[in-house]
Amino acid sequence: ILVAISVFLFSFSGLFHRVLMKDIKSDPYAQTIAFYGLCGIFSLIISIFHGGFQYKIAAYQLPYFFLLAIFVTAAPVLVFKAAKVVEASESSILLSSQRLWLVIGAFIFLQEQFSFKKLIGTIIILLGIGVALWIKKRFVLNQGVILLFLAALCYAIGEIVVFNILRNFDAISLNVYISFIPVVTLILLKPKTFKKLVFYLKPKYALNITVVSLNDTIASIFLFFAYQVGRNAAQIGPIMATQTIISVLLAIIILKERNNLVNKIIGSVTVVFGVFLVL
Repeated sequence: ILVAISVFLFSFSGLFHRVLMKDIKSDPYAQTIAFYGLCGIFSLIISIFHGGFQYKIAAYQLPYFFLLAIFVTAAPVLVFKAAKVVEASESSILLSSQRLWLVIGAFIFLQEQFSFKKLIGTIIILLGIGVALWIKKRFVLNQGVILLFLAALCYAIGEIVVFNILRNFDAISLNVYISFIPVVTLILLKPKTFKKLVFYLKPKYALNITVVSLNDTIASIFLFFAYQVGRNAAQIGPIMATQTIISVLLAIIILKERNNLVNKIIGSVTVVFGVFLVL
C-alpha cells in the first residue's frame, strides 16, 4: 500500500519538472536548489509533528551521507539539464534503467537474497515501459541521452545508500538530510546560482515548484516507510518503475492523449506481468 501511494504521487512529478524546464530562463542548478530546498522545509515540518527531527548521525553513517552529497546532488542536475534537449517519453525510458541497477545493487550491496524471478520481472517491466513510450523513430546518442544514463546510475546508487541508512535511521528525518544536502552542496560550489532563484518567485513557477516539492516529499516518505516495513529493495525498485506507466494511463484518461494507443496498452499489460513476477 505504501509503495502504491508513492508510485501514484511520483507519477505527476515528471510533468511538473518538464513544464518548468521548458522556459529558457530556467536553470538546472537553481531548480535543484529551489526544489530540494522546499522538500527539506516540508520534510522538517512533518518530522517535527511526527515525533521530532533526528539530527544525530552516528560516526559509521557519515561516509554514507558523504556519498549522498555526491549522487543526490548530481542526479537531478543531470536530469534537469537533459530535460532541455530530450523529449519526455525518451527521458522516461532512459531513466527507468535505474531500476535494473537498483535490483542488482540490492543483491550485491544490501545483501538481499538473489532472485532470478525478480531480475526477469524487472527486465520485463523495463521492456513494457519501452514499448509503451516508444515513438517510431530511432534513438540518437546525444549529450542528453548520456546525461540521462548517468542520472539513472546516480539515482540507483543514491537509493542503495538511502536504503542502507534507513536500517537504523528515522525515515522522515533522513528525507530532511537528503533534501538539504544537495542545496548546501550547490550553494558552496555555485554560489552565483542564488541570483537565478528569482525566476521561481514568479507566481506561476512558484506554485508549480511548491506543488511538485510537496508531492515528492510525501511520496519519498511513503517509499522510505515501505522499505523499513519490508526491507526488500529488489522488490520495491521495480514496482516504483511502474510510475511511468501510471503517468501514461493518466494522460490517456485525463488528457485524452491517445496517440500510439496500441503500444501503450501492450506496454501496460507487459508491465503488469512483470510486476506479478517481482511480487
